[in-house]
Amino acid sequence: MIAAFAVLLARVWGNPIATWWNFRIGPWIDSVEEWIILHRGNHWLFRWGFDPIARWLHNLVQWDLNALHFVTWPGLIALVVVVAARVSGIRAALTAGAAVFVIGGLGVWEPAMVTVALMLVSVAIVLALGLPLGILSARRPAFERRTRVVLDAMQVMPAFCYLLPCVLLFDIGYPPAVVATVIFALPAAIRLTSHGLRGVPDRLMEVGTAHGATARQSLLKIQLPVARPALLLGINQTINLALGIVVIAALVGAEGLGQEVLAGLQHLDVGQAFDAGLAIVAVAIVLDRLTAGRPLRAARKFRRDRTPERARIEMLAGAGAVVIAIVAGKLWSSGAFPTSIDFSLHDPVNRVVEWCRDNLRTGVPIVGGTGSISDFTVIHLLDPIRDFLTQRPWWEVICGVTAVAWITAGRRVAAACAIALLVVTGLHADGSAGGSIWIDTMDTLSQVLVAVVISMLIALPIGIWAGRSERFFAAIRPLLDAMQVMPAFVYLVPVIGLFSVGRVPGIIASVIYALPPGIRLTALGIREVPPETIEAARSNGATKFQILTKVQLPLALRSIMLGLNQTILMVLSVVVIAGLVGGGALGVDVVYGLTKSELGLGVEAGIAIVALAVVLDRMTQAWAVGVRGVAGSTRLRTPPRAIRIGKTKLLDQLETA
Repeated sequence: MIAAFAVLLARVWGNPIATWWNFRIGPWIDSVEEWIILHRGNHWLFRWGFDPIARWLHNLVQWDLNALHFVTWPGLIALVVVVAARVSGIRAALTAGAAVFVIGGLGVWEPAMVTVALMLVSVAIVLALGLPLGILSARRPAFERRTRVVLDAMQVMPAFCYLLPCVLLFDIGYPPAVVATVIFALPAAIRLTSHGLRGVPDRLMEVGTAHGATARQSLLKIQLPVARPALLLGINQTINLALGIVVIAALVGAEGLGQEVLAGLQHLDVGQAFDAGLAIVAVAIVLDRLTAGRPLRAARKFRRDRTPERARIEMLAGAGAVVIAIVAGKLWSSGAFPTSIDFSLHDPVNRVVEWCRDNLRTGVPIVGGTGSISDFTVIHLLDPIRDFLTQRPWWEVICGVTAVAWITAGRRVAAACAIALLVVTGLHADGSAGGSIWIDTMDTLSQVLVAVVISMLIALPIGIWAGRSERFFAAIRPLLDAMQVMPAFVYLVPVIGLFSVGRVPGIIASVIYALPPGIRLTALGIREVPPETIEAARSNGATKFQILTKVQLPLALRSIMLGLNQTILMVLSVVVIAGLVGGGALGVDVVYGLTKSELGLGVEAGIAIVALAVVLDRMTQAWAVGVRGVAGSTRLRTPPRAIRIGKTKLLDQLETA
C-alpha cells in the first residue's frame, strides 16, 4: 500500500512539486494583515472586543506592579521568606530570600518588578485555564486527541509568528506580551496536569468508588493529591516557559528585564545582558521555591508535627514580620533598593568573554579549538543528514517517513505524518513550484534531529541520577532553572564568538534550552516508582542495575517519553533563534517574514514547524505506548513479575488504609 502511495504521489504531483498544489496561505495572511491595519481604529470588533481585553490585561499588570512597589524591597523579601517557609521549607525560604536580595544587588530592581508583575498575571491566567483543561483532557481521551494538534501548534509555533498578530490585535505594551506568554506556556500546564492524573493507579480509583466516592470527591481526595508531584512540575514548567520569552516580550514594548537584555546585546555588552539574565534566573528561583512544595517525606512529617495552635502562631508571626518589614522599607529610602549594595558581574563577565574569544577559539588541549568542534559537527552530522533529506525526491521522503510510522506506530500515526508532510509541500513561500519551504523544512529537520539526540544523551543519565538522589536533584535545580529561563540571546553572543555564526550556535542554544524538561521528567518518572515495587524486586535478588533496567525505567517510560516529547517541542520552539545566528532554514523565513512586513511568509514557515512537530510528536508518543495503531494510549507492556508483586502489595496497603 505504501508503494502504491509513493507511485501515486510521484505520478500526480511529480518532482519538483506541482505549481497547482499551493494553499496560498501567505497571500491570504497578508490580506488579513492589511484589513486589520485599515480597520484597527474604528471597527466594532476592536472597540468592543480586543480593546477592552487589552485594557483589562494592562490594568492587571499595573495593579500587580503597584502592589509590589507598596510592599517595598524589605517587605517583599520578608513576604517571600514567610510564604516559601510555609510551602517549601526553611532551606527553600532562605534561597528565595537570597535570590530577591541578589536581584536588587544586580542593579535591576525596577525592571525586575515589572517582569514579576507581568509573569504573575501570565502564570495566573495559564493556571486558571490549564488546570481545568488538563483535568478534562485526563478524563476525556477524545478531548485529548482533538486538542493535541492545537497544543503542538501553540508550543512549537515560534513566538515571532504570533507576536505580530498579537500586536495588531492588542496594540503594543503589556497586553500582547501577556497573550504571547499564555499561548506559549499553556500547553505544558495542560499536558503535565493530564499526565499526573493519568498516572493515578486504576485500582486506587476503584477503592474510592467502592467506598462511595463521587467523581468530584475522587478528583479532590484521590487524583489531585496523588498527582501532586506532576502538578507542581507543571506549575514550575509554566513559570520557566513564561520567563523564557521575556526578551521577546520586550520586542513589543513591554518593559522589564527583557529590555535590559536587548539593550546589552544591541551594544554587544554581554556583561549588561548577563546581569539582566541572571536577574531573570533569580526571579525563576523565587517563583519556583514559592510553588515547589516540600519533598514527600518532609511534607508528611510537617503535617504530622504541625498542630492548629502552632499553625496559628506561625501565621501571626509571619504576618507581623511582613508588616514590620514593609514599615521599615517605607522609612528607609522610601522603599527603593539602596544603590550602595552592588553585586554586578558586568566587568568580570566581559573580561571572561574576551579571554574566551582570544584563547579558546584557536585551540584547546586534546579536543582542539572550538572551530574544530564546529567543523566536525557540521561535516559529520549536520551536512550528511541535510543532504540526504534535501536531495531525495519529496515524495520519497514522505513515503519513507510514512513507512517508518506505519511499521513502528500504526496506520493512524502514519496517516497523520503523511498529511502533515503533504501540508508542507503545499506551502510555496515565493509562489514558485520549487518548494523552497520544503527544502528549508528538511534543513530544519536535520538540525532538530541532531539537537534532540544530543539533548537526550545528556538528559537521560542526569535525569536517572537526579531521580535516584534527592541531594543531587536539589543541587542541579538552580542550574536547570537558569538553563531554561536565561534568555538564549545572552549566551548566544559568547557562543557566536567561540563558534562563529552558523548552525552550531543554534544547536547549542537548542540543547541548553531543551535539556531541563528531559532531565526533570526523567527524574520525575524514576521518583514516581513506588518504593514497595523496588523493595519487591530487591527481595527477589535483583541487583541495582537490574532494578534500574527492569523495574524503574519500564515504569518510568511514560514520563521519559513525555520528556522526549517536550525536548522535541522545546528544540522546535527555538528554531527561530537558530535562524538569527546563521542557522538558516525555517528560522530565517520566520524572521525575514516578520521583519520585512511579510507576515504570510512568517506564518507559512511557522506552519511548517508545526507540521514537523506533529510528525515527531505522534511517532515518539506511539513508540512509548508500545501498542501499534492505538494513538494516545497509555498502556504499557506487561511488567516483570517483581513489578506486579510490588504493585499489588502497594495497592493492597492503600485499600486497607
